[in-house]
Amino acid sequence: MRVIFHIDLNAFFVSAEISKNPSLNNQPVVISRDSRRAVVSTASYEARKYGIHSAMPLYQAKEKCKNLIIVSPHFDLYRSLSNQFFDIIRSYTKMIQIASIDECYADFSEMITESYMQPYALAYKIQQEILNKLNLPCSIGISPNKFLSKMASDMKKPLGITIITKSNIKEILWPLSVNEMYGIGKKTAPKLIENNIKTIGDVANYSNYTVLRTILGRKALIYYQRANGKDDSKIEYDESDAKSISHSMTFERDLDSLEEIEEAYKNIVLALSERAKQYNLVSNHIGITLKSDYMHSLTRQMVINHYTNDYEDIYNYAIILLRRNYSNQQIRLIGIGMNDTLNIKDVKVQMSIFDMTSSKKKGEDINTFIEELNENNSLHLMKASDLLNKG
Repeated sequence: MRVIFHIDLNAFFVSAEISKNPSLNNQPVVISRDSRRAVVSTASYEARKYGIHSAMPLYQAKEKCKNLIIVSPHFDLYRSLSNQFFDIIRSYTKMIQIASIDECYADFSEMITESYMQPYALAYKIQQEILNKLNLPCSIGISPNKFLSKMASDMKKPLGITIITKSNIKEILWPLSVNEMYGIGKKTAPKLIENNIKTIGDVANYSNYTVLRTILGRKALIYYQRANGKDDSKIEYDESDAKSISHSMTFERDLDSLEEIEEAYKNIVLALSERAKQYNLVSNHIGITLKSDYMHSLTRQMVINHYTNDYEDIYNYAIILLRRNYSNQQIRLIGIGMNDTLNIKDVKVQMSIFDMTSSKKKGEDINTFIEELNENNSLHLMKASDLLNKG
C-alpha cells in the first residue's frame, strides 16, 4: 500500500519572520506592503482569530485588528528557508513533488516497508527536525493517496499530524462541508449545496450522476472517486523533462485593482521560480492567466530575449503582460507559467556549441549558465525591469 505524506509549512511567511524575530511570536501579524491598495499575503493564526485572511485588503485587516503588526515581505529569506525545507524532506526520500514554495507531497512507501517504521513516528520525526533546524512549524497529512493526504494536512494546524485511511474516511472525511473539499471552488460549492449536496459524504453517495456532472463538469467522476477515498494520481517527483510548468491561485474574493493583482502575483511567481530552479528548468516563454468573477479566462504569453528562472525576471515580464491586458475587470484567479522549458543540461549543450570550455563551467551556478547562453546568442535587448521603468 502507498504511504503518501503532504507536508505543509504553517503560515509560512509569518513563521519565517518569527524565525528571525521571535518577538513576533503569538502576535497578530500579517505579511504585506503597507500601502493604500496592498493586500494581506499571509496572516498569523492570532490575526486569523480577528477574521483576517490572505488576499484581504490591508485596510480591512487594520479595521478588524487595531493592534495589527504589518511586516514587509522578505522574499530572499523565504526562498532560503523553502530550499532548506525541501532539502530536509529529500534527506528521507527523493520521491517528492513540490506543490508550492511551502508544501510538498512525498512518497514514503518504500522507506516504511523496508524500515518497518510507523508512518506517524516518521511524520513526527520529520516535523520535529523541521521545527528544530528551521524554527518552522508544519502540518503533515498521511494517507494512501495525494488527495487524502492533502485533506489530512489541513485538519490540524499548526503542528498537526493526521492520518486518513480508506477505513476511516466515513468518520473523518465525509462529515466535512463540500466547501472544505480540495478542488471545489467558491463558485461551485453553493451550486452543490443548492442540490442538497452539503457534505463530502453527500458527494460520495450521490446517486444522480447527471446532476453531479452538470455541476462539476468533466471532473465529476474524479470528485466522486476522491470523496470515496480513491485517487490514483502519481507523485510527479521528476519534472526535469517537463515542457511547461505553471502555478495559479484562486482568491476568496475578487481582486479589483491592478495594484492588488500585482501584489498577488509576487507569491505565485515566487512559487513558480522555486519549482523551476528545483528541477533546473529555464524558459524564454512567459505566460499569464486571468480569470474574472464569471470565470471568463484570458491567457497571454510573450517570448523574451533570454532563458530564465529568476524570480524578479519572471515577475517583471508577468507585470508587463498584466498591464497590457488588464482592463479593470474583477479577477478571481491568476496564473503564471513557463512554456517550452529547457533543462539546464540542454542549455549547457547549447553553450558548448559556442565554444565554452567545460573547465569554465565547473562550479558555476545556473544563473551564470543562463547569462552566458544569452551573451553567446548576441541578445542584448532591454531587461524586463527596463521595460517596466519606461512604463
